[in-house]
This record gives sequence, structure tokens and C-alpha cells, in this order.
Amino acid sequence: MTPLLISLRQSLPAFLAAISLCSICSCTLDQGAAGSGVKKSTAPSPSSNPGSYKKAYRTENPNHVISPFPPHNLIDISKNPKTGEPFEKGDFAKDPSNGQIFRIP
Repeated sequence: MTPLLISLRQSLPAFLAAISLCSICSCTLDQGAAGSGVKKSTAPSPSSNPGSYKKAYRTENPNHVISPFPPHNLIDISKNPKTGEPFEKGDFAKDPSNGQIFRIP
């Protein structure tokens, strides 16, 4: 019975810390809600300033590019998940490992 008590004693502070973090996060999300007088900042759309996005690097395979952002992953661009069509030159894609947006060369 002692190991169970020790594990409960160790997990209780972690549980309380997780609950407090959740409550802090929910408070910060509600600050920009409608009716509070504070406007949420919106991310710029890719079409607003295409020159500000980095360009991926080509590979020997036309269906793959290398992300311009660390860790420089090899990304499959053979099919756009939203449209089902292949990506074209100048399209925007997102690196799934870090969420950064880049242009297709």
C-alpha cells in the first residue's frame, strides 16, 4: 500500500499544476472575445504579402521540397490535403513539424 500512497503524493501536485495552467489558458483566450472591446490580432493571409514568406528548396524529386525552416524536413507536395490537387509553383504550404508557412519553388 505504501507505493500507491507515494505515487498519489507525487501525482497530486502535477495534477494541481495542470489544472491551474488550464485555468490560466482559458482566461487568456477569453480576453479577446467579442464584447470585451479588445480586438484579436489576425495572422496575415499568405496572399497579402507573398514576398515575406521564405521559399522551399527543390529536390531531385519534383514531388518533394525541403522546408526553409529548421529542422529542414523533406515535405511531400504531391497532393494538397485541402484540394486533392498537386501543389503548384508559388503556392503556399505549411511545414507540419513547426507550423511555418513557406512558398513552393
